Formats: sequence, C-alpha cells, structure tokens
Amino acid sequence: MALIALGLLMIGLGAGRANAMQLTPVQKQEMKQHYEKATRAYDVQKYNEAVDEYQKAYEIGGDPAMLYNVAQSYRLGGQLPDALRFYRRYLQRSPNARNRDDVERKISDLEKTVEERRKAAAQVVPVAPAPVPVAPAPPPPLVKNDEGSGGLRVAGIVLSSVGAAALITAAITGKLAADKGDKLTSASKNMEVFTSSLANVEKNGKTLDSVAKVTVIAGGALAITGVVLFVMSGGGSSAESGAASPVVSPVIGGGITGAAATLRF
Repeated sequence: MALIALGLLMIGLGAGRANAMQLTPVQKQEMKQHYEKATRAYDVQKYNEAVDEYQKAYEIGGDPAMLYNVAQSYRLGGQLPDALRFYRRYLQRSPNARNRDDVERKISDLEKTVEERRKAAAQVVPVAPAPVPVAPAPPPPLVKNDEGSGGLRVAGIVLSSVGAAALITAAITGKLAADKGDKLTSASKNMEVFTSSLANVEKNGKTLDSVAKVTVIAGGALAITGVVLFVMSGGGSSAESGAASPVVSPVIGGGITGAAATLRF
C-alpha cells in the first residue's frame, strides 16, 4: 500500500509534475521502467535491488517520491541508518509532503531503535577465543632408587643363601633319617630282636626326620623371601631383563624331604 500511495503521491506532487514535464518521452519511458522494476523487486522483498532501481528512477526524473521509496526499501531490508538518511532527505526535498507526519514518526522510531542497538552493541562482552588444545606432556621417566633397590638386592641374596644352606642341611638330615628308617625296616624283615640299639636308631631317625622337616620349611621360606626381595630390587625383573624368575618351594611327604626349584618366565 505504501508504494501505491507513493505512486499517487508522485503524480500529485507539483515538483514531480514539473520535472515530468521537462523530461523527454525517452526519459519518461526509462524512468517508468526503473520504477516498475523497483516495485516488482520491492513486492518480492528484494530490497537491495529495489533501492538500486528507485535511485536510478530518481536520477532521471528527480522525483522526491523516489527518495521515500528508497527509504522504505532500506528500512524493510534492515539497513536502518540508510533509511533514516533517505527519510530526512525526502522531507528536505518535499517540506510540504502530505505524508510528512507519518515520515516524522518513522524517523523518530528509527532513531530510538538505532540508539538502542548502539548501546546494546557497546555492552556486549567480547567472547574470548577457545583455547587451543595442547597435547599433555609425556610422563617423566621412572627413576629407580639405587639405594633402596641395592638394599633389597643384598637382603634377597643373603636370605636366599641362608635358605639354600638350610635346604641343603634339610636334605642331608632327611637322608640320614631315611637311612635310619631303612635300617629299622631291614631288622624287622630279618626278625631281629628289638634291642636298645635299634630303639636308639628309631629315636635318632625320628629326631632327624623332625629336624629335616623343620629345616626344609624354614629354608624354603627364607629362599622364597630372598627371591622375592631380589626381584623387587630389579635385579631379577623379567619385565626389564627378560630373565626367568626362580621359585623355590619345600617338598615334604612320600618319603621325600627337600625343596623344589622352578623357573617362571
């Protein structure tokens, strides 16, 4: 409706008629073409194109109504400062325009809107750029405590040595106890009289067997503890050196007293 009213306004303005009378038929036709093309662009909300065509029409005929149309196109296209400029220019060229009150209201409203937007933009806090992700630093290499590992290694060697000695003792004692048992078994098969001598053999055999059992348990425990300490010190870590870890365990029963050693990879 605004542009239709402007078409009537353009016809009704005295300056517009005066300018139109001075135009040649070719200029009038060219102005009409620009005006119609601008109006079609305006109708389909192509406001930038409408601005260009209305300005061309104004350049040919100098009709102030084209300035109003340019202002309207700028306002609806969201370019408020430009719309203000052309509304004011329109009133300058048409101080007695019949729609002056409406244009002045538009100017007042646009001035308020432009000022509000300016203040809002000034209050916007700039957003800091997102931090660039940084790859985490690699963990520091593990540092072995030479003093602590050295003490564990020495303790492991000592305990393993003591345990080995105890196992050897257990093996010898167990062999002697087995010999005593064999002697008693042989005497029983030969139907020998159970004398005090045989009684001492039995007694000594039991003592030796008990000693062998206690010694093999203690020796095995010491040997295992020593091996564990040695491995903890790093001296026998299979994860670092690829070497096998020795495991010592006591064996008692079935007439056998001693220890068993295995390698764990």
